[in-house]
Formats: sequence, structure tokens, C-alpha cells
Amino acid sequence: MRKFFLLGAVLMMALFAACSKDNQTYDPVPQFNRDVDSIKAYLKAKNLVADQDTVSGIFYKISAIGNGIDSVKSTRTEIKALYTGQLLSGKVFDSTGTTPRDLGYAGSLITGFQFALTKITKGGKIRVYLPSYYGYGPAVNKDIPANSVLIFDIELTDVTNP
Repeated sequence: MRKFFLLGAVLMMALFAACSKDNQTYDPVPQFNRDVDSIKAYLKAKNLVADQDTVSGIFYKISAIGNGIDSVKSTRTEIKALYTGQLLSGKVFDSTGTTPRDLGYAGSLITGFQFALTKITKGGKIRVYLPSYYGYGPAVNKDIPANSVLIFDIELTDVTNP
């Protein structure tokens, strides 16, 4: 009888543990608003100016438009670029250094990176400030914490359209 009571108690504890709710559910709208506020505060603190896309809410600053001819025309466009990705804290999480990297198809990149590529042509340079929704969202990715605003400095060095 004692064995059944102990087994029942263990099963009840397991049931309660399985049914407990995580109160931290991801809600993209409030997170997006927090991210935009963080970007605005960052820009103000650093005395930087950036445009904000009215549709996506992504902030960007183009420093060179490029040759005006070779642009990303589809998700199947092959991309080669120089870039550095960092967090608002300044911590660099990825960089090509001085050697352009073959990034594969434009459609395989995070949404915010794709957005940046549509703003420039071959030889163009852009800095984008991405709300987490356009980066990795609530997922943790190596050195990138969940819900992180990302900053990318990108130079589009080559474009091959299908």
C-alpha cells in the first residue's frame, strides 16, 4: 500500500510540473515597440541620424548607394558582402573582416538583412538597426540573446541574379 501511495505522489508531482504554465509568453507587438524605443534611445545617445522605413519600422542609414545597376532582384539572387553584426551594447557577434563572404541566396538571410539589400546596389553601403522581429526574435542564436536588436554594417560587393 505504501508503494502505491509513493507512486501516486510522484505521479501527481509530475502531473503538476507538466501542467505548470510559463508566464513569459512572447508577444511580438509589445516587443517590437520596446525594440523601436531602444533603437531611438540608442540613436539619440550616440547623436546618430537614421531613416525609419514606414512599412517595416526598420531604421537605416545609407552611406553609399552603389553602382545603381546591379541590385538584388529576387530571393534567388546570390550575394557576396562585407558585414559586421553587433548588439546595441557594441558587442560584435559576427563579421566578415576585410574579405567579402559568399552569403548564398538573398532569401536565405534573416528578414532584416534582406531588407537592407533592397536599399542598395553593388558597391553600396548601409547600416541597419533591426528590431528583434527582423533578426532572430525570441530565439537565442549563439552569442545573440533572445529579443535582441541587431545592428548591421553591410557593403554589397557582388550580386548574381538568376
